[in-house]
Amino acid sequence: MVTDHVLDAAEPTLRALSDYLVAAARWKRENRDAAKGSPSHLLMTAASRALSVLALADEAGMNRLRATYDPTPTPAPPTNPRQGTTANVPPSPPSPGTGPRR
Repeated sequence: MVTDHVLDAAEPTLRALSDYLVAAARWKRENRDAAKGSPSHLLMTAASRALSVLALADEAGMNRLRATYDPTPTPAPPTNPRQGTTANVPPSPPSPGTGPRR
């Protein structure tokens, strides 16, 4: 829970920083043909990694919340009212008039 609060608090700042880095790299117009290790290439790499980390943290937090608050429902087995216990009861036959006509 502490991690979620930290990420929630830091996310707007990190997103703004990432947006700035992307804009700066595009503004220079060096990112298309930028050599590996150039400032433009480094800015684009930093922005991409920052967004990837935030996306992973968000996914992990959502998965944890879903597992805690929205577990997969397990179907309840049918109960036999005569015995008061669970039993394998065959399905009831179809009602007359619902079968195929000849």
